[in-house]
Amino acid sequence: MKTFALNNNWDVYVDELGNIATKDGLDRLAQDVSSSVRVFIGEIPTDLERGCHYADVDNNRAYLNNEMNEQALMVDGVDESMVVFEQLEDRTLKANIYITSTNGEEIIVGENVQ
Repeated sequence: MKTFALNNNWDVYVDELGNIATKDGLDRLAQDVSSSVRVFIGEIPTDLERGCHYADVDNNRAYLNNEMNEQALMVDGVDESMVVFEQLEDRTLKANIYITSTNGEEIIVGENVQ
């Protein structure tokens, strides 16, 4: 499975051959998990129930942890997910998401959510 590759600004880009860049394997999995947990509830017009309630990050970390895990588990190829919040400062939440793929491979996805 492949996905469009995103740059540091979360934009698609073209590769050295002029084609839309793609990712696969663990790079795809990491990017898709990262994208999935960044979605605010109601942000996707075709699936208004998908996403996380980021409006009140300060008071609902346990609930948000559960929501982020659920979003990560929706990604094809994710077998297990564990979110660990590292820091909340200036309304920026830093977290690591520990992912086990359906192939048994493990990766860590770092997130900053504002």
